[in-house]
Amino acid sequence: MKEDLASRFDGVTAYLQAPAEGQWQDGEQSSTDEIVIFEVMVDDVDLPDWRKRRAELERRFPQDTVIARYMPMALV
Repeated sequence: MKEDLASRFDGVTAYLQAPAEGQWQDGEQSSTDEIVIFEVMVDDVDLPDWRKRRAELERRFPQDTVIARYMPMALV
């Protein structure tokens, strides 16, 4: 995954320490999961490509949902 992102987008930042732990509340139930975060910065977001990547990751890993998000950013 990391190598694919680095190749496709000329770089990637992977937050892999520990790995991080996520915790979710569903009413009275609490669930935890180990998470990793990959970050890439691009000028234009190709939403169909990212939706395809997300679907592939959901098939590959035992996750209910893989979150892919984008946020506008600007260098200052």
